[in-house]
Amino acid sequence: MKFRLNIKKEIKLLGVVILSFSMIAFVEKKQGDKLCREISIAVHDNGANYFLDKEEVYRMITNDDQEMLVGSLYENINLKTIERRILANEYVKTAQAYTSLRGQVFVDVTLNIPIARFMLNGKKDFYICENGKIMPVSDKYTSRVLLLSGESLNHIPEGNIGTDSSYTELFELVKYIHNDEFWKAQIAQVNIDRGGYVTLFPQVTKQYIEFGKPVDIENKFLKLKVFYKKILPYKGWNHYTKVNIEFKDQIVCE
Repeated sequence: MKFRLNIKKEIKLLGVVILSFSMIAFVEKKQGDKLCREISIAVHDNGANYFLDKEEVYRMITNDDQEMLVGSLYENINLKTIERRILANEYVKTAQAYTSLRGQVFVDVTLNIPIARFMLNGKKDFYICENGKIMPVSDKYTSRVLLLSGESLNHIPEGNIGTDSSYTELFELVKYIHNDEFWKAQIAQVNIDRGGYVTLFPQVTKQYIEFGKPVDIENKFLKLKVFYKKILPYKGWNHYTKVNIEFKDQIVCE
């Protein structure tokens, strides 16, 4: 097998590589010499969760106005430090900081989305987010989400409800309600008694719903939908004070 070295081709390839590295070095040098002229902050809050605003994010990234970024060289701005400061806030899900060739520092922040609020006797309320993370309530903004109450909620999970085995079934129930537009609009509160039995309280109609343990969730809600779609329109929306869907293949109305 013969091997022929194409000198012209190799020289061209070497030239392309050298030119590429030169361009990268040139861009990096230009970036290093660049001054920050503007800070652009975007807070993505899902259109409904106003736990943080741009002014608060600005105070985070400037360490309460002690570190002024505008006028600083890019090489003196630590983007990872900016991201860590923002991510330290419990309302923040993601944070990304980056620069442009026009002297801009961009900061994109995504907020956690609460899906339920725990109400514990004698303790501070807190939210749980869609990823299970525990989030404190805010003096600035109250999110209209599903309320959780009851004697079985006797402790606050540390960090994330999804990692606490005593709340696994309840978390699945909360996620199911949140992810279904009909039930999200219909169910206002979930109460869990000392034995772990669930009672649902609707937004509009006056009857409460005995759900039983938070298991077989999908089938129970299918029965409840039959009650809402077939029985209530016929008997009247406030005809019953209680409906039980705990047992298989049964809907008990009183």
